[in-house]
Amino acid sequence: MNNLRKAALRRWSKKLKNDLSMIRNDREALLMKVALCGFLAGDGSVQIRKEKKEHRYFRYELFFFPDDDEMLHTYLRFVKEVYNLRPRVIIRDNVYQARLSQRFIIHDLINLCKFGVYKWSFPKSLLKTKKAKAIWLRAFYSAEGYVGNKVIKIQSVNLKSIRKVRRMLKEFGIKSNYCDYKSSNSKHSKVGMIFINQKRSRMIYFKEIGFWHKRKTKSLKESLGL
Repeated sequence: MNNLRKAALRRWSKKLKNDLSMIRNDREALLMKVALCGFLAGDGSVQIRKEKKEHRYFRYELFFFPDDDEMLHTYLRFVKEVYNLRPRVIIRDNVYQARLSQRFIIHDLINLCKFGVYKWSFPKSLLKTKKAKAIWLRAFYSAEGYVGNKVIKIQSVNLKSIRKVRRMLKEFGIKSNYCDYKSSNSKHSKVGMIFINQKRSRMIYFKEIGFWHKRKTKSLKESLGL
């Protein structure tokens, strides 16, 4: 490695360390990070791609794809409060796309949990309280959940983690049903599905967890007769 390359790496390392030191890590900020992890587990993409092998150049990109104004603005507020960043937002096919490319936010988030359709996980170090778990569930269900007349449903191809979601719901006294579904199409992965059907459990969900999603909140209130 030549001297110019070494000098450049030292500068980047120093900048990353400085950027990481500026992140808020007080109690309120940590709960916002919990929500960001839940949002991104449901409707996010966190990527670190090697683009030039000979120079070990990496590209950092973080995308969030909310389909609701409340969810978008909650995400933007939390990113600004914790990381002092403003994602670039565009609308594509009636869905928002919020993009960031600063590597320090990605470094911080991937130290908390994993991301990706098949491998998302929980920020275990931050899920020490019932409040933190409620916030994660609220963000995840806002991004990924479905509300029908007599059901709150969620599904994922990440079978290991979606089963843990059901165990987390149980901690709130929320009863649910679970099933694995496999399409007849061999190219499709098995999907784990959680159904909250009982009215009492849906009421507990409404009171203790809820959504950052106007349409889902409205649908749940109507189904409960509120």
